[in-house]
Amino acid sequence: MRVKHKYNVIDLFSGIGGFSKGFENEGFDIKLGIDNWPIALKTFKTNHKNTEILLEDLTKIKKNYYEDLPYKVDIIIAGPPCQGFSMAGKRQEDDIRNRLFNEVVRAAKYTKAPIVIIENVVGLVSMKDIDGNSVKDRIIHSLKEVGYDVDYKILTASDYGVPQNRRRVVFVAHKNNKAFSFPKESVKKVTVGEALGNLPDVESKKYTKPENNFQQYLESSSKKIYNHTKMNHSKAVSDRIALVPEGGNWRDIPPEHYRVGGTHSNNYRRLDRSKPSITIKHATKSMIIHPVYDRVITAREAARLQSFQDDFFIEGSSFEQHQQLANAVPPLLGAAIAKAVREYIDNE
Repeated sequence: MRVKHKYNVIDLFSGIGGFSKGFENEGFDIKLGIDNWPIALKTFKTNHKNTEILLEDLTKIKKNYYEDLPYKVDIIIAGPPCQGFSMAGKRQEDDIRNRLFNEVVRAAKYTKAPIVIIENVVGLVSMKDIDGNSVKDRIIHSLKEVGYDVDYKILTASDYGVPQNRRRVVFVAHKNNKAFSFPKESVKKVTVGEALGNLPDVESKKYTKPENNFQQYLESSSKKIYNHTKMNHSKAVSDRIALVPEGGNWRDIPPEHYRVGGTHSNNYRRLDRSKPSITIKHATKSMIIHPVYDRVITAREAARLQSFQDDFFIEGSSFEQHQQLANAVPPLLGAAIAKAVREYIDNE
């Protein structure tokens, strides 16, 4: 049997390391994770014990740091902050976060990594910078200036085994003349019901028997259930939740009970067991409701909908756990990209 080459990966704006976990599960060696959010980096280290971490603002990292890394960097993966591009945000052209992709370009220039991958929200594609230039085109141009050809594509996570209709744009920069082949879509989509079916309600700490391959894949070897804590709802909130049918949202709540503002279609969205999930944002801010129980989903349920296995422990308070998960790249999407990267490199 041929032994797979261990390509070295560094993860910029790593967050909790969902992108890294996908690459790690495909046999890549995750050497370094960099982020400036302490609790997310703590979660990263908890789940990537053999990976070095650096708590730092990437804009403050010097050129010689990258040049002096004691290993060859084969691949850079990065998910720069997306709030400035998100369709759910203010989309201000002068948002400083909109320029953070330049830090990925700078790291690529100094490490000379053959492959660079940037993941972000789809809103980036239609965004312009403060000078009226397309952000997408700026990213491509900046990478070309330091020696890369660039391919990009919008991917939907549910096409790659993630039980969630999360759409993201992925840029793959490379240093040969062959176009990158993005991963092929899977035939079957995993639904919310298939993802959450054997997770008990929060009062119980024991799994029911896995009913499908996805549940078997997610279940922890220890049979322990982490990060599965219920949010304490007020009576008014509980009453609102109880009025929302499966697949429904805030519009199903009579006006006399819904006096909290928030008219996005996914506010007070009760998930539908027969479909993949909506995009997982901060579940307790958006009020993403369990399909069966009258409560917001727990962090563990959000993690499952993001395709994190149950032994992936999330540090911090419940509020912080949900934000970390909302920011993360689903590991199964990362793994699909990683598999395509390996085929691309190995066939050079």
